[in-house]
Amino acid sequence: MDTIILKIYGRDTFRVQDKTLWVPELIKSRTYQDLTPSEQQSVHPYLRHFVLRPKHQHFYRPKVEMFETLAKERKAVQYVLMITFSVPKLLFGDSLQEATHTDKIKTIQALKAGLEDVGVYVKSDVIESARVAAVHFCKNVPLPKAIRMQEVLDELMRVDISKVVDVTSTQHKQGGRVLNIYAGTIDRAFYDKVSDAMRPKNKRKDKWRISPEREVIERYGLRQKEVFRYEYRIKKMQTVMREVNTLLGRDAKTPIVFSDLFIPDLCKSMVVNSWRVLIQRPENQLALLGPSDKLGLLLHILTKAKEHSSAHSLNNALTSYGLAQAIREHGAKEVRRVIFGIWSTDHSERLTRKMRTAADFTSGLPYSNCIAFVDGELEKFTLITLALLESGI
Repeated sequence: MDTIILKIYGRDTFRVQDKTLWVPELIKSRTYQDLTPSEQQSVHPYLRHFVLRPKHQHFYRPKVEMFETLAKERKAVQYVLMITFSVPKLLFGDSLQEATHTDKIKTIQALKAGLEDVGVYVKSDVIESARVAAVHFCKNVPLPKAIRMQEVLDELMRVDISKVVDVTSTQHKQGGRVLNIYAGTIDRAFYDKVSDAMRPKNKRKDKWRISPEREVIERYGLRQKEVFRYEYRIKKMQTVMREVNTLLGRDAKTPIVFSDLFIPDLCKSMVVNSWRVLIQRPENQLALLGPSDKLGLLLHILTKAKEHSSAHSLNNALTSYGLAQAIREHGAKEVRRVIFGIWSTDHSERLTRKMRTAADFTSGLPYSNCIAFVDGELEKFTLITLALLESGI
């Protein structure tokens, strides 16, 4: 995992040493009676927002904010401490190395020490039980010379996600080699970790302080290598609860606390499952098909259709061949757009069924080489450590 946002509720659960380091300055905590009549009727998510602005330091430290919120039903004012940090950067100074579930105690201790460095005191047990508001599950995959990052991104550019989960936009920046698939409160991000780290701050995906990461890249000769990075970013507390509890087989309303993120194999399961949800959708199976001559693809589809031996097998085979070729060449999203630009969308499920049939008829054909490689490496989930970097990746 990488970036985590924790929320700690209640002014009695943490202590601030220097109130002058906050913007605006922390004067005093307020009660409900201290609020103006308009504040008591406020419908905004918070009344005041404070950001910690500590003196410059050369080592990594978490971002700390505080929100003054209104609990109308209790006629009370509540203070929420929000802490944003990268687990591997907190532990190692860079996010090429990866943290694992065995790092829980070290992470809590490092976070506690990092907060104390900026004058915020929180007990270890409070950190361990802090609510998770957002989390990025991720994996670094070093690519061999035979597979280029641009190839992987070009393949993934052709995938689509059902409109049911509200795909808002897809970005592909040639210079930064970044691809984002936004789906509501979930963002799938794909990019070259090494290339991104060497770019200027305002142009890279990772906005954190980057000099220690660059030092690792230079020290271990990684500048000429490409490291595929997949981040499955869950950006809202309710979505974190739904995603993690579903995986753990718990009630969907069970709060997710910091210690839950260190359950063995949780990170691997979240990364691999989310990847498979993406590439195993019928239309995406067609988009990611490996190289095959057109006649070979037709013969494979005809053979599969013949096995079904229904009255419309040949028609289904020819339709499937046309869809497979179009999606393979132009991408699932573009093919949907073109079709629904001419035909009515009233029964879009019919196209979905045809895509599912085409995916069935192409079953047995492999993914492209680069997608198959990434898929295999994610399944292995080899931990990137300093020892592995020293041995050469």
